[in-house]
Amino acid sequence: MIIGVLNQKGGVGKTTIAINLAAVDARSGQRVLFIDADPQGSALAWSTAREADPLFTVVGMAKPTLHRELPHMSGDYDVVIIDGAPRVSELARSAIMASDLVIIPVQPSPYDVWATTA
Repeated sequence: MIIGVLNQKGGVGKTTIAINLAAVDARSGQRVLFIDADPQGSALAWSTAREADPLFTVVGMAKPTLHRELPHMSGDYDVVIIDGAPRVSELARSAIMASDLVIIPVQPSPYDVWATTA
C-alpha cells in the first residue's frame, strides 16, 4: 500500500500526519518506507535530528520521477508513506501517480478549502 499525503497549500499538517501514519504502521509490525518528497525536507531533517533512530526508514526523494523509481525501492516494505510537496507541480503529480491512496489534509479555514480544489 502506498499512501500519499498531499495538499498544494503549505502548513496544513502534511508532514505531521505522514510521520504519525508511518509510526502507527511501524508499531503495528509493518515494514514502513517513508518518502520525503518535499524539497523543504522537513521529515528528513526530523529523522536525522532524533536521538533515537525512527521506527521506519526515511528517504529523501523530491524528484518528479518518483512514480517510476518507487516500485524498485518499495519491494521490501509493507507500507510506503509519501510526504508530498506543497503546490501542484510535476513532483506532486508524480507522488499522486505513485500512490494507491491520497490523503489531503485541510485546516478548517476557507483558504485551505479553496486551495484543495486544484
